[in-house]
Amino acid sequence: MSAISLSASTPMRKDSSCINILTCEHYIKSVLSEVPYHKLFDGITGNRQFVVTDEDTGKIIPAADDYLLRPNHWVSNNLLNLVYQNTISILKDPDAIYKAGRNIFKTAVGSQVFLMRLAGVQTIINRLPIENAKFNRNRSIKIIQNQNGYAIVRIYWDDDPSVTRLFCEMNRGVYEGLGKLTGNPATVEERACQFAGNNYCEYHIKWRAKPFYSQLMDLCRFRLSKEIINELERRIEEVNSIRLRQERIIEIRTQDLQKQKRRVLKAHNFLARYVPPQLAKKILEGDVEPVRDHRRMKLTMLFSDIKDFTQTTDAMEPEDMGDLLNVYFSSMNDIIQKYEGTLANITGDSLFIFFGAPDRTDDQDHAVRCVQMAIEMQHKMRDLQQKCFNEGLEHPLQIRCGINSGMATVGSFGSRQRSEYSAMGMQVNLASRLETACNPGGILISHSTWALVKDKIECQSNGIIEAKGFSRPIRVYEVKLEVDKEKDLLALA
Repeated sequence: MSAISLSASTPMRKDSSCINILTCEHYIKSVLSEVPYHKLFDGITGNRQFVVTDEDTGKIIPAADDYLLRPNHWVSNNLLNLVYQNTISILKDPDAIYKAGRNIFKTAVGSQVFLMRLAGVQTIINRLPIENAKFNRNRSIKIIQNQNGYAIVRIYWDDDPSVTRLFCEMNRGVYEGLGKLTGNPATVEERACQFAGNNYCEYHIKWRAKPFYSQLMDLCRFRLSKEIINELERRIEEVNSIRLRQERIIEIRTQDLQKQKRRVLKAHNFLARYVPPQLAKKILEGDVEPVRDHRRMKLTMLFSDIKDFTQTTDAMEPEDMGDLLNVYFSSMNDIIQKYEGTLANITGDSLFIFFGAPDRTDDQDHAVRCVQMAIEMQHKMRDLQQKCFNEGLEHPLQIRCGINSGMATVGSFGSRQRSEYSAMGMQVNLASRLETACNPGGILISHSTWALVKDKIECQSNGIIEAKGFSRPIRVYEVKLEVDKEKDLLALA
């Protein structure tokens, strides 16, 4: 791939080798153990500011981080300067670039570049003008002096506003690191700087010179092991290339997974506004059978509505009535989700909720959670009654809850264009009839539900009732509710 600067619509200048970026990466890893690549390449990769041309497809795509971690790639000085600034920001150290350069001898980058220069600092410095082309293409290096443990090196930068003092800091660190590489500690002093009004940057390098016989032994060792070192250098480069690719693949895959996770969560939250959250989860997981198929299942079902809602709110403005309903439905929905009920339908001020599908536990658990939910709904209504009374609604809102347990057909009902996940059958109708027969502020349950909850929830028999559509009398029970007399507004109604 070749890099392109989108703002100029031209190929990116190849000023600096990515070896400089690798040097920063290695130093950050030595300090923090892990490299936050999204911070190191902040403002560079993964956006439309820095793109590459795919050689296979010819398409222009945002560059991946690993493009910048390959020593054979080149970037502009402007981009390298951004990486230097990001390195300082990550480590919160203004001397980070100098320290990264000084650390080069510990890195694979340092070993690859300088492995064959084992004859000493003096030999390395003599080769700087030649090796310069491996790092930067718009500067030249001149050796003014180099003998007896003392050298003067001058760097002449081309006129490029992207080159800053940070480039000098990297050079100073690298030159100091050369001494450590060869076992001859060196000190580096910058006597002149092109960015301070001089015509060049001048570095004075001092190190403890080795005796002649020691230099001779190093040189002999270098010549004798040249082929071995060549092979070692090649193997090191292969291993580092594989390691870098694997690290970047893992990093990129992790970022992709995080993006997918955020997308799924966003889709779930959006879908849950229109279908029960449990069903939304199954749909996103690819389990569409609960939606597509109709099944006979034992459910515990609840119907609730607001008693005389139209008459109670007749004097209210439409906007106020809408706000009131929104508060009511939001409060009820929070309770429904708390007990993991399936809200199948909202019609006017009426709610239809069931337990046992699409997620199942056991019949008793479904019934107990349903009745406990109804109890909390009635308690919540006490708070809403107080709120509405304080805001000017004279007659308190009261809900009726009817609950039944029995077999029903569960699945998607409707047309291809619009359908809803719901339940149908005689037992569903019975729950609706119980809600109609219930006293305002109460919870009326069938005998089948009572048999499942009697050991956990206090109920009292309410005899039998005649229910429309049922030929036999229906035995019913009323769930006992604790009454907070301070919040009971019935006496005020």
